Amino acid sequence: MSTHYEVVAGVRLPARLSGDAVLDFCNTWYGWDGNRPGDYLTSYDALAIWSGFADLLSDEQVATLLVTADSPAAAAVLDRARQFRASLYRVITTGGDAASLDTFEAQVHAAAAAAHVRPGDGGTFRWEVRSDPGDPGLPLLAVAWAAGQLLSSPDRAFIRACPGRGCGWLFLDPRGRRRWCTMGICGNREKARRFTARPAV
Repeated sequence: MSTHYEVVAGVRLPARLSGDAVLDFCNTWYGWDGNRPGDYLTSYDALAIWSGFADLLSDEQVATLLVTADSPAAAAVLDRARQFRASLYRVITTGGDAASLDTFEAQVHAAAAAAHVRPGDGGTFRWEVRSDPGDPGLPLLAVAWAAGQLLSSPDRAFIRACPGRGCGWLFLDPRGRRRWCTMGICGNREKARRFTARPAV
């Protein structure tokens, strides 16, 4: 299991190492290279709590969502969120195939239909995804809207994938100096692997 985690409201969630909530969402799965993969989104509760942890939803919104966490509708949202995550990762890392692009586009369109302009600070405005407070789909709408924003922004060019074995986590690298999701874990593991692989003198 990935050791890049924090415990939030009793739920183990991936540490926010990427620099962007959308990439953190992709990082709720680890082992993208097929080596010992695993999932932090083990339940709808985890998805709802993660969306608050990632600052996509308010604490009040998360609390309302947790009331309906055991419903069939919530289970269906969790399934769609996992599908969207896989498609999003493929779109980011490879450009995506037809199926992943269709899934990505459909979910971003659904989020755009729920987006509204809201007043911000200093006379500015911001986009906010709005739905019924108890709509279990709200976490997915919020992350899909953010994904559409990220992939149409200049930051798209700075997304990198950690080459660590059993990782594949995504992160922003605007300075072009970062190789690992975290040097303290994946970087050190690779250094240790190389050291043990060196021939004896």
